[in-house]
Amino acid sequence: MRLMTLFFTVLMLMAPARAGELVYVVSMGSAMPMTDFRNGVLVGGLLKEFGDALARELRLTPRYLTVPRKRVEAPLAGGQADILCDLRPEWLDGKDWLWSEAIFTNNEIVTTRIDTAAVRRVGELRRQRIGTILGYRYAHLEQPLGEEFIRDDAASDDLNLSKLLRKRFVYMLTNSLYFDYQRKVHPERALLNPVAFKVSSFDTYCALPQRGKLNLPALDKAIQALKRRGEIQAMLARFRPG
Repeated sequence: MRLMTLFFTVLMLMAPARAGELVYVVSMGSAMPMTDFRNGVLVGGLLKEFGDALARELRLTPRYLTVPRKRVEAPLAGGQADILCDLRPEWLDGKDWLWSEAIFTNNEIVTTRIDTAAVRRVGELRRQRIGTILGYRYAHLEQPLGEEFIRDDAASDDLNLSKLLRKRFVYMLTNSLYFDYQRKVHPERALLNPVAFKVSSFDTYCALPQRGKLNLPALDKAIQALKRRGEIQAMLARFRPG
């Protein structure tokens, strides 16, 4: 099964983006409420709803190319994809991407189990093993902690949450959209501490290649239209359990 998945992933990476499509690169490092993957295919979540709505606004057909977090830039650079969303410039290696206006607002947080006191300051994390995602950058902790920032990488938020619950480590770095959702729906939600330490607040954006299918003014105009009609807020509300 893994060989078949790898084979089809390679084929997708080789296929160029077609004229009537809007091809998104999606990192498999995220999880619900942002992304719902089934057998490596994006079938739902906030990012898919946003992508579908944006493509509709641009009168294009959406297609989603799912790749590991460390490979998200390659399809954009190679012409196999048109757009990459829910990221920030400092999270990527490439410095020549064009960036849209903000699409989502989120918080970077450190979470714990209910049997562990919530973090109160960054200094408490020195030399502590922290659940992180392979390929993600955490500048707000890397800079103050330096070599005392000890990562325990996993491929996704869901894998990290499982490790947190199994007591593989005490602290987990994630985002509030993900954690708030899991505290409402996860089967073991009673074991999660409702109090989290906010490291930073941040907005995320969409990236385009310099000479890609879309131009930046058209992309920003489409995003503004979705905001003006309240569509992005409605999406966020649907994925915010009551």
